[in-house]
Amino acid sequence: MAKELGLDKDGQQKHLKPVDYLTDSLGQFSLNSINQLTGQMTYFYTTKVGMASGTVGTVLLISKIFDAVSDLIMGKLVDKTNTKDGKARPWLFRMIIPTVLALVLLFTVPSSMGAFRYVYALITCVFANAVVYTAISVPYYTMMSYKTKSSEEKGKMGTWRAAVGYAVGVGCGIGLIPITVALGDDQMAWIKFAAILGILAGICLFITYKCSREIYHDEGAMAEKEARISIIEGVKMLIHNKYWIIITIVGVAMNIMYGVVLVAPMFYGSIILDNPGFYSTVNTVNIFPSVVGFLTVGFWIKKFGLTGTAKCASIIGIAGCLIRMAAPMNPTVFLAGGCLVMYGTIPLISVLPAMTLNTAEQNMQNYGVRITGMTNSSNSFVGKLGGGVGGSLIGWVLAAGGYDAFLATGGGAANLTGALKTAVFAVNTYIPMAMYIVILLFLLRYDYEEKLPEIIRSNAKIEAETMKGKNA
Repeated sequence: MAKELGLDKDGQQKHLKPVDYLTDSLGQFSLNSINQLTGQMTYFYTTKVGMASGTVGTVLLISKIFDAVSDLIMGKLVDKTNTKDGKARPWLFRMIIPTVLALVLLFTVPSSMGAFRYVYALITCVFANAVVYTAISVPYYTMMSYKTKSSEEKGKMGTWRAAVGYAVGVGCGIGLIPITVALGDDQMAWIKFAAILGILAGICLFITYKCSREIYHDEGAMAEKEARISIIEGVKMLIHNKYWIIITIVGVAMNIMYGVVLVAPMFYGSIILDNPGFYSTVNTVNIFPSVVGFLTVGFWIKKFGLTGTAKCASIIGIAGCLIRMAAPMNPTVFLAGGCLVMYGTIPLISVLPAMTLNTAEQNMQNYGVRITGMTNSSNSFVGKLGGGVGGSLIGWVLAAGGYDAFLATGGGAANLTGALKTAVFAVNTYIPMAMYIVILLFLLRYDYEEKLPEIIRSNAKIEAETMKGKNA
């Protein structure tokens, strides 16, 4: 199979056929199911369980702090795993049942137990994110590096995964409110919806597990050296990898932006327009720029590379935010600007996983080990931290704008204040724009991709010499 596919533009052997991309991408279903539903917790907690929006934001952020520790631990576990199924692949199978449980438990928070509701919410959010999401995402993204050394194939894997992830987002965005309303429009309706999504996520995880194949990972002396590295030592190595630091910062900003962009329109519709159904309209309209994004991202990658693609996407996203700022009360302008904002997210979520994994080669240059699992733990970390901060920002900003008082008075245009309008505009436009700007500024300092082919060749020589010395 390898000879049939040839080499990529950097001279790396290609291994993956369309069926490999498809079955690999289905693993993303579980991650985005967790992301999408945890992203809706502010709305669910405040409107269905009656919890205070500001406190909810704090609960969500605290849960993300636990995630930071779990990502590093999981990265180390992947680096130490060595089974007949590989290093990363077995974890997908182990997380099938926990995925279903995590999604359902999120919505079983007791609605009449006072302060205990917040404790329960924290525990279930930690289980969903710090345990289940981490134990899927770190191995899943690390497996990308074990399947191929080709940046082109990694980019394609990222695009396929992003497409599946986006499909989950669109499906939830369009179907969440109508389906839960049809199921009873109460807490039990959300539990049923989560159970259905959890079962589908488990099936997709199993397919990815069965159809994946690990080709590359360190063995022998290299694996032994990597296994001896502690979490603290690994963190020190990563901190001294400037390219990993840059991509991690970019990833946090991207996920804050993405988390806000997916959820904030719900509040634009319900508060500014007094029409909760507008959220479904936003997600329906966003299908077009997203499909165009997935169809064109391959061209962007071939033309400009991973880094150039991310830069162009950031500029497009900034343009979309500026359009929204021109007439913030106009729903048509909101939708038009949102098309560019959404288009900009597609290349970013497609290329960042590959860009993160590529920085493991720099660890090899610096210290003689890749610590791929720990390097890749940032993919999970930035996703959860960014999504958590994004969700918390929505709660905090709306609380500062008087959202709780707005709900207490029954809502509607008559109770809409200038402060609350500004808060809604902030979460829908100002915060996403700020994150796009941060991404662009850091990417302008990123020159690693042009150095990567030579670094890979150099690392191959180091490995060959190490193996030669071991066998001598």
